[in-house]
Amino acid sequence: MAGVLEKKNTSRKKRGKSGLNVAADDIFIFPIPGTTYKFVEKVWSSFVNKFVALTFTNNQPVFNYAVFEAIQDKNLKIVASATHFKMKEIATRIGLKDIQEFINRTLPVSIQDQDNLSANFIREAIISVETKKRPEVVFSSLKDDKIHPNLRHLLSGTMNYAAGIPLFVKGNPIGMIWGIRRDRMTDEQREEVREQLSSFYDVVDFVVAREMDNKADPYIAKKNIEKADLHSYAKHLYYTRTGGQQHPVTSIIFDCHTYDCSYRLDASYIIPSNNGFSVSLKRFEPEKTNGTGKILLLIPGFFCRRSVMDKVAREMALKYGYRVFSMDMRGRSRQTLPYNGIKEGWTIDDFIQEDFPAVLNWIRESFPKEKIVVMGHSMGGMIPRYYVSAYETFIAKYPQNKVPLPDPKEVISGIISVTSPNFVSVGTNIPGMSALKTGLSLLPAKSISDFLFDITTFSLQSTLPTVDLNKFFKFLLGLHSSLRTVSFELSTKVVNLRDFVGYRQISPPEWYFLIEDIFCEESTKVILQFIRSQLSKDHAFFSFDGSINYTELQRNFQLPIYSVLGTLDKIVPVNSVEEELRVLPSSNNQIVKFDQGHLGILFHMPTVREMCSGFHDWIQKLD
Repeated sequence: MAGVLEKKNTSRKKRGKSGLNVAADDIFIFPIPGTTYKFVEKVWSSFVNKFVALTFTNNQPVFNYAVFEAIQDKNLKIVASATHFKMKEIATRIGLKDIQEFINRTLPVSIQDQDNLSANFIREAIISVETKKRPEVVFSSLKDDKIHPNLRHLLSGTMNYAAGIPLFVKGNPIGMIWGIRRDRMTDEQREEVREQLSSFYDVVDFVVAREMDNKADPYIAKKNIEKADLHSYAKHLYYTRTGGQQHPVTSIIFDCHTYDCSYRLDASYIIPSNNGFSVSLKRFEPEKTNGTGKILLLIPGFFCRRSVMDKVAREMALKYGYRVFSMDMRGRSRQTLPYNGIKEGWTIDDFIQEDFPAVLNWIRESFPKEKIVVMGHSMGGMIPRYYVSAYETFIAKYPQNKVPLPDPKEVISGIISVTSPNFVSVGTNIPGMSALKTGLSLLPAKSISDFLFDITTFSLQSTLPTVDLNKFFKFLLGLHSSLRTVSFELSTKVVNLRDFVGYRQISPPEWYFLIEDIFCEESTKVILQFIRSQLSKDHAFFSFDGSINYTELQRNFQLPIYSVLGTLDKIVPVNSVEEELRVLPSSNNQIVKFDQGHLGILFHMPTVREMCSGFHDWIQKLD
């Protein structure tokens, strides 16, 4: 899908036929090996999805469109396509029809055709790969007359310039990936694109080859390609042994050109919790730690995997030199579930009393000279605060707890709480809710849950112990509609997915990333605890059995705490949590605000940079 190279790249390297050299024009391109083609066919949509998600350092998108030309016997043919502004529709499967219609309009181009410039680039790339070099990134003007007739009819008025790179797996070419945009790139932008596309070449080769040799799981390969950090080059891959780990940990050494440093990424450490459940940890290890003696533990929130914390993790590790662990609690991945499957769901109490202390114990054993700063988003901020506040209650109530409960004063240096409530008070504009709370406050917790499920047509517990985010919001909508038959004062507005995200500047690829890679299923028991808290007249969050009032026990909280609130957050409105946080009996209690919503505060990079600068300044002053 290319025209003539821009001026800087117009000269193709010719090798004379004399002597031992081989000319690129003489290179034969073999078909993709059968097993490789079958696997690549299942993952090539991730190639184009990743391309349209690329951004420059100023967060502006690199490409508007992307196509992948696969080698098919004696031809090259476009087999995958993506559009930047339609990625949200792709995640919800609405836009798949448009993509298929575009693919159906594409025509194969013979590899032997002299005007097949992609084939020419692949031939040159074969020589580069044979000499242990990456293929060159090429830039093209698509309005040139020499574009192949089989491709010219596909161009729209905004498809003016392209950049591409041949892709290889195990030394064999599989095709050519192109990103397409409307405007010409500056020299600085082209340099950024060269770095990212070269990294992309490495990622595809590594991920596809590794997954084919391992479990041959195309889903895992797709997710790893779409989540890859293309601002870094992978230098070395190791499988490392760690005490207590049944399986090797994948350890990759990266050179990061954004932060101008090297770092190590370890994934994943599997920490046993209780009843067959585990916790999964990912580690960002900078080349040089900052000497503060502090390790960061990042905990995601409601319905979210640890990837939601990646921007914060990289900023704190690579800019400020912290060893950072991000945590997937039970249920966030297959590795955290019992081998014999899930028979029943879990509660927030399980996160607080089993998963969290299991990780504290593991980090303390692994790094006995360092203390932990726990950073949690939303529910992830509730977990350490509730553990610290209720610790003495746990010791008295569960003297033989199956997971040892470390003293928080001995292992935790401080807590950073990001858009995290003490109780649930979702801003849903439901003025009649107070009357409903009064009535429900007279009922025991079991009766409340029975009431909720009796009045809704969608039952959470009648099917599976977990539900996904879409089903949860359908449940809220059904609950709200049913409650309107009880109280006519209820407004017509109910909290929705956009409120949950709360990110004004979100791009379509970021929507795709949220839906495909970050959002996960949640236990129905956890959902019940949140709903009960929302309906609680006492403004309190209770244990699942109702015996522990976590909110009330916040009077015991004395560790240093740094709280971040979002002024646009409709899930944790500032007015529902600020005063509760301000009166915590901690001598080091700081509250800051940013003009972002619930998840936007973790995604908007200027906000992340400013927020992390504040974290670092605060952590440096901790004991």
